[in-house]
Formats: sequence, structure tokens, C-alpha cells
Amino acid sequence: MPKTSKKPPLIPLSQPAIRGNAWKYVKECLDTEWVSSVGRFVGEFEQATARFTGSPHAVAGVNGTACLHVALKLAGIGPGDGVIVPALTFIATANAVTYCGATPLFLDCDERRFNLDLDQLEDFLESRCKKGGSGLVTPSGVPVKAVLPVHVLGFPVDMDRLGALCEKHRLLLIEDAAESIGSRWNGRHTGTFGRLGVLSFNGNKIITTGGGGMILTADPELAARAKHVTQQAKSDPDEYLHDEIGFNYRLTNVAAALGLSQLEVLPEFLAQRAKIAEWYRRGLPSVRVEETPPAAEWNRWLLAVQTGSADAKAELLRRLNEAGAQARPLWVPVPLQKPYRGAFSANIEKARRAYDTVINIPSSTSVTEKDVERVAAVLRDAALERLLA
Repeated sequence: MPKTSKKPPLIPLSQPAIRGNAWKYVKECLDTEWVSSVGRFVGEFEQATARFTGSPHAVAGVNGTACLHVALKLAGIGPGDGVIVPALTFIATANAVTYCGATPLFLDCDERRFNLDLDQLEDFLESRCKKGGSGLVTPSGVPVKAVLPVHVLGFPVDMDRLGALCEKHRLLLIEDAAESIGSRWNGRHTGTFGRLGVLSFNGNKIITTGGGGMILTADPELAARAKHVTQQAKSDPDEYLHDEIGFNYRLTNVAAALGLSQLEVLPEFLAQRAKIAEWYRRGLPSVRVEETPPAAEWNRWLLAVQTGSADAKAELLRRLNEAGAQARPLWVPVPLQKPYRGAFSANIEKARRAYDTVINIPSSTSVTEKDVERVAAVLRDAALERLLA
């Protein structure tokens, strides 16, 4: 019989690591049959997240996108409002704006970390927009109401500079911190700079509830409103009375039980991610490493390499996946996606180049030093411009 080649074991891109009290907490939900949205773990998960992030309030939801939708609505974003959104992000960021009837205004990314280009943002606000009755409006007359930054790959945006720009131009700041639990800027956790911020606990994040998200805010009234509207805006504990249009965006008790167990071991996960990044640095001694500035604490949700061209990226993706190293490109820039092709977009050449040349490499908490060496062996044969680790 002909010999069949055995595939190497998969080195996952970003899979969950289920450790600590996960089985104990989830079993409690199953044993007590408190598996839906009522039970002790939702509140405990919210309180633990608030403590970890330093946010005065945290409200759990079914996923990050749903939480972002609610955060935007509670901030007063609605039809006719313009919201500045990064061109390079997962499409859910722009979708949440659209759910509110608002208009996403796409700006480019910076070329070092792929976050919102603050130089372009400053130029857009101060040179391209004009003053209207209640603030800035775009050249086409759309009122600019808010900025919605994304901490891309978990790396924190320069929130000091962004906050100052928003304050100067009286713009709301709402953070999509979906990827960045454990990341900080000048010691302050992402998601806590704006009026509201949102975390995600999707299955590919550093910690997970299977799905799940969290709204962060310092405003007790906004927190109470978030809790209310995510529970169908039910206004009576016994009767089915509802005082406004709400949403079925609640997190379940069993999902929160998993989330609480994950949050308890998050410091261990973050330390392991830092080790994995160091292994990649050692495995690629001739590749330039993008240094992390002193103000930034990065959770290293996804590590990345940059190639010199789209062809080089495609070839490296093929080689990595053939070697059993799960690798993925960045997102297609949102203004190039079919639903948003007619939307306002500034020059997004840096976002286009990032998509054409950047690959995310295996970054899971479970990745071993031996796994990294296997990935690095493939990367050493590629023409890499730099490593983001």
C-alpha cells in the first residue's frame, strides 16, 4: 500500500485555554439548573471585570457587537450622526454604528500598529471639516458626533492624544476594546477612557465565555440603562411590562460562570503570551521587531509578521498552513466591503497595505516553545519586513 503523509499537529491561531475553576463553576450551574440569565455568576463576573479593568461599572451582554450597539445608543448616537471608525477593523465595529442609523466615516490606520491614524484624524477634524450649528460637519454636511477607536490586535491606541482631540472638538469617545482585555495605556485599562467602552469574550479572545461581551462605564446612570435595555427593558419584576424598546442581549449564567473562571487566570494567560512573544523574537533573530512604547501594556492577543508584498503574504500563508501553523490575514478594510463601498472614506492606503502584507501567526495561550520553533522555521525562509510581538 502507498504510504500516506501524516499531517503535523495543528498549532492554533488563537484558541481558548480552559483552566482553573471552569469545570467547577459550570457544573454548579448545571447542578442547580441556573443556566439562563438568572444566577450568581453574571453579577460576579461583572464585578470581577470592573475590578480588573478599574471601571466603576461593568454590564455583561451576549457578545461584543451587541454591547457595542447598546453603548452607541446609550451615548446618543442615532440617525444622521457621523461616527469616525477605523478602516482596518472587523466589520462589526462599523455594523454597530449602522444599527443605530448613524453614518460610519472611515479613516486610515497608522503603519506601525494599525490603529486609527491620529495624524489623519487631526487633519480631518481641523482641515477638512467645517463648523456647523452644534459642532463639526463633514464636507458633505454630516455632523461628526463621535470617534470609535479600536485597539487593533489588542494593542492600545494613544488614548492621551485621542482623548485630547475629542475634548478639543467636543466629540464623544466610545471605545471598541473588544480585543484588548489586559491592555493598558499609561497604566489605565483600555475601554475606560471614553464615555463607554466594550470588551469581547468571543471564543478566539484571550479569555472567553463562548461568546459574550461587557460594557464598561464610569457613569452609574448609563450602567443602569445598559442593564435595563439589554434585558428587554422589562420594568416590573412580576408583570411583563416594558417601558421602551429593549434587546434580548443578556449573558447567560453558565456563560458568565466560564467567564469568571477565565478572568481568575487571566494574569497567567497574559504572562504566557509575553513568553510566546519572546520565543518568536529569539526564533527570528534577523527580523526587525516593532518595539512597544513605554506607555503601552499590550495583551498580545494576536502576534503578526509583515511581508514585503501581497504575493509574499499569500505564499507565506500557504506555507504556514501546510506546516500545520494556523495563520490568517488581517481584515479586508471595511470601506472595501460590499455593504460600505459607498460610504465616506479618507485615503486608506496604509490599511490597504496592511491587509496586503500582514499575517497573524499562532498566538494561543497553549502554544509551546517547540510550537514556536516550528512556526519560526517557516518564517525564517520568508522575506519578512518585521515582527509585531
